[in-house]
Parts: sequence; C-alpha cells; structure tokens
Amino acid sequence: MNNFKYKILLILKGKLKKLWFINKLSKKNYIDISAVVIGVKNVSIGIKTVISEGVWLNVNHRINDDIKIIIGNYCHIGKNNFITSGPLIEIKDFCFTGLNCQLLGCSHNIANPNTPYTQSGLTNGKSITLGVNTWLTNSVTVLEGVKIGHGSIIGASSLVLEDIPPFSIAFGNPCKVIKRYDFKLNKWTSIENWNEELEFLIPHEDIYLKDLLNNCNIFNYPISYNASSRKFGWV
Repeated sequence: MNNFKYKILLILKGKLKKLWFINKLSKKNYIDISAVVIGVKNVSIGIKTVISEGVWLNVNHRINDDIKIIIGNYCHIGKNNFITSGPLIEIKDFCFTGLNCQLLGCSHNIANPNTPYTQSGLTNGKSITLGVNTWLTNSVTVLEGVKIGHGSIIGASSLVLEDIPPFSIAFGNPCKVIKRYDFKLNKWTSIENWNEELEFLIPHEDIYLKDLLNNCNIFNYPISYNASSRKFGWV
C-alpha cells in the first residue's frame, strides 16, 4: 500500500471514530464539528453539555476502555480549550470554562535531557478535578494534581498549581485565593476576613448540586450555542 492510500485510510478511520463518538452521546449535547478527540472510548460526557469550537480532548494513556476524561451534565467547555489527561480529568456538573483554557494532566518525561523531549514519552501524571459549578475564565491553565472546589471562580490568565478550596475566587500566576463566600453573611468576603468557623457553613458538594438543580429548569436549560461556534451566526 502506497503512502497516499495509507493516509486516506487514516483520515477515514479518524472520521469514523469521530462519528462513533458523537453518535454514542446524548442528542441533547452539542459537540462542534471542529472538536478533536484522541481516545474516544476513554471519554465520557453527560447531557446538555456544550463542547465548543476548537476544543481538543486528549487521552494520553489509552488502556482498554478505562474512562480518563469525564465531563458532566450542563457544562460549557469554551472555544480552543485543551484538555489532556493523566490518570483522570473530571469536570463535574455545571462547570463553565472560557476561551483558551488548558487542563494539563501529565507532561513529557524530562528525566534525561540527553533524550529528545519529542521522544522521551509521557509521565503518568496526576488527576485533575473541577468541582460542581466551577468557572474558569479566559486563558486559565490548571496543572496535574489540582482539585478546584465546588462553587469556585478562577480569574483570567491564572496558573493553578495548588488546590483551591470550595467557594473561592482566585487568580494570579501562581493562582492565590483572594475571596471566599461567607454563607453567614451571604456575600463574598476578602480572605483577610475569613475565619475557620465559616468552613462549617459550606454546603457539601452533593447538597450544593441538588440546590443548583432546584434553581434551574433542567428541561429547558439554556445551552450556550451562540458562544460555542461561529456557525450560529448573528444573534
């Protein structure tokens, strides 16, 4: 078989895999045709979730059908996001990511600089978790081993190296918490005014999810098509 025919077969195989991936998902989702998925059998997506233009879902360690990227229900994954997994990346229900966000679950092996990094292989990496109803604004990068607590917001162009507790507003390079939500006063308060007693008022993630479901109409949930692709045109 010559190289041209081989390349055509690879292209057709890729398109068939993509069709398989899209068809196995709920029809209530929107996945833009420009999205790239490497390791389709290792990716799970819930219902009423948007995968926007230019998104790349990359499963590095494709072992059998083990799920390595989980995206929950009612999520919006913004344009040009790059999500590359180590053991697991879990994006829980109602998560929202802006433009150009990156979740980097593993890296290239740099143990021996005498080996070209393009050929050094990948590390095993560590898991990444975005809790229920977290919002990554534009150009946020989250590194392996990080858990962002439910209800939290990460500011634009932040580099998240460490865990972020629930109901936090954080930003910077490296990312630092600047505010927490005070359930006693029902408002965001500066981290300087936060005390440990307020931790006991923070709802468990499961209870928080139930409250979110009660506060929106899941049968007519406003999936944000217009923000996901140029194909939807003028509003």
